[in-house]
Amino acid sequence: MQPLTHVLCHNSKLIKTKTMKKVLALLVGLFLTVSTFANGIVTYSDVATAEKSKTSGVFNFSFDSNYSINDITKTANYYTNYFTVTPVKSENGIAVKISLVDDNEMARRVITRFFVSLEIKTINVNGNEIQLDDFIAKYIMS
Repeated sequence: MQPLTHVLCHNSKLIKTKTMKKVLALLVGLFLTVSTFANGIVTYSDVATAEKSKTSGVFNFSFDSNYSINDITKTANYYTNYFTVTPVKSENGIAVKISLVDDNEMARRVITRFFVSLEIKTINVNGNEIQLDDFIAKYIMS
């Protein structure tokens, strides 16, 4: 028979080891989830006619297959006071048309929120990844 203090110390170490293993497994799982979450590629389709798009308030994008029409539509539903979003399945993913409801600075700025809600941090323009804020300043704001 072992002394009570020895049994308690041994059980305490066992509990700590099991807890640490659980915490470590949780952290590894969280890391893998975050690192494997692939941000898709969003390409600005109106590069050649950027000034016309600014004037008309209609902007066209191509989202790759990492995005679904359902996700895009659900996110867009939060911003219907500012713009409409029309996603259409295409051979390369999803063609997305954003049309401003009222052409004003606030509506243009809210487009940033739409992209951020979809976890888009960069926009592909002519093969170059441009940070979202820089893209909005150059291609969306008038």
